[in-house]
Amino acid sequence: MKSICLTGAPNPEEKILGQVSLVDEDMPEPGPEDVLIRVAYASICGSDTNILKGNVPQNLLDNLSIVLQFQPFHLGHEISGVIEAVGNTAATMGFKVGDRVTSNYIQYCNTCYWCRTGQENFCEHPKQHMDGMSEYVCWHMSQVHKIPDDVSLLNACQTEPLSISMNATETVGIRPGSRVFVSGAGAIGLYAIQFAKKSGAALIVASDVVEDKQKRAVENGADYAVNPMEEGWEDTAMAYTGGLGYDAVLEASGAPAAADAALRLTSKNGHVCYFAMYPPTWEMKVNPYNELYEGSKHIHGMYTSADMFPRTVSMLPKMELGKVIDKVMAPEDCQEAFDLACSGNYGKIVFKFSEDE
Repeated sequence: MKSICLTGAPNPEEKILGQVSLVDEDMPEPGPEDVLIRVAYASICGSDTNILKGNVPQNLLDNLSIVLQFQPFHLGHEISGVIEAVGNTAATMGFKVGDRVTSNYIQYCNTCYWCRTGQENFCEHPKQHMDGMSEYVCWHMSQVHKIPDDVSLLNACQTEPLSISMNATETVGIRPGSRVFVSGAGAIGLYAIQFAKKSGAALIVASDVVEDKQKRAVENGADYAVNPMEEGWEDTAMAYTGGLGYDAVLEASGAPAAADAALRLTSKNGHVCYFAMYPPTWEMKVNPYNELYEGSKHIHGMYTSADMFPRTVSMLPKMELGKVIDKVMAPEDCQEAFDLACSGNYGKIVFKFSEDE
C-alpha cells in the first residue's frame, strides 16, 4: 500500500521545509480488537505543517533527524474511510465490513488516573496513530466512530479538527449574546466561528494577516474581520464592543504577537483560550495585577478534544464544511499539497485515497 511520509528533515534555521514522499509499505493486519479502514480522505493538519517547518521542540527535531536516517516518518491523523476488515472482538462491538467511519487518532489506555476521571486527553499511556495519510490504517476499535448516512466521507475527515474547535468554544463558555473574538482564520478558526454563531454569539470578530482569510471569516459567520498587521487594529477591534472587550477570545493562530493581543482584547471577567501550537521557546508575559486581579480574566489552555468525538460526529450534518475545505488532491501530489499548506493561504487541503464517497 501507499503512504505519505516525511522523508527529508526540515532545517528551520535556513527556513528549509521537510520533504514528503509517497512510499510503499506492507498492509497492516488487524488484531482481535482492531479495525482495518480503507482510507477515503485524509487532510493536512497544522501540526503536520509544523513538523515540516521544524516548529517543534529541539529535542523532537533532533529525534526526527535520527529517525529519518533509518525509516520514513508517518504523517496524518484526520481521516475518514470504509471498514475493510474487523477483528473478532471488534465485530462483537457492532463494527462490520462496509461501515463508513471516522476515527480519533489517539488510543487511550483507559486505566490511568486521567482516563478514569474523564480526562483522556492527558492519558499517561496514549498510542498516537499518526499514519493516517495511507491507503489503509489499522486502529483500535475504541478509536473508530460510525458516521451518519447523510454525511459524505469528504466532510467526515474533518471530524478531528472540528472537535478541537468545538472544545475551544465550549471552554470559553460562548452563549447567546456573547461578544466573541477569533484570532486566526485558518480551518480551526473558521470552524470556531461557525460554532460561535450556532451558540448564539451576538458579535463575532476575526483577525488574520491574509486578506482572503479575512473574507472567508465573514463568509463563515464573522460580523467583521481585521488585519493584525495594520496600525490601530486593536483599537478597531475594541471599538466593535463599545470598548468593553470580548467575553470570549479564541487564539487559534499560534503567533506570539496574536497571543499577547488576545489577553488585551478580553473583557473583564472574560475568557480567553490558547489552543494553538506556539514556538516551543516563546514565553508570554502576564501582569497578574491588571489582568487577573483587577480584570478578573480567565486564561485557559486546551489540549486536544478527547471525549468530544461522539458529539462532533453528530454535528457533522449541521456544519458548513465545504466553506473550509479548499482543495482535494491526489496522494502523488503530496509535496505540492504540503507546500501549499505551509504557505498559510489555505483552509483545509485534503488527500483522496480511494473512490469511496
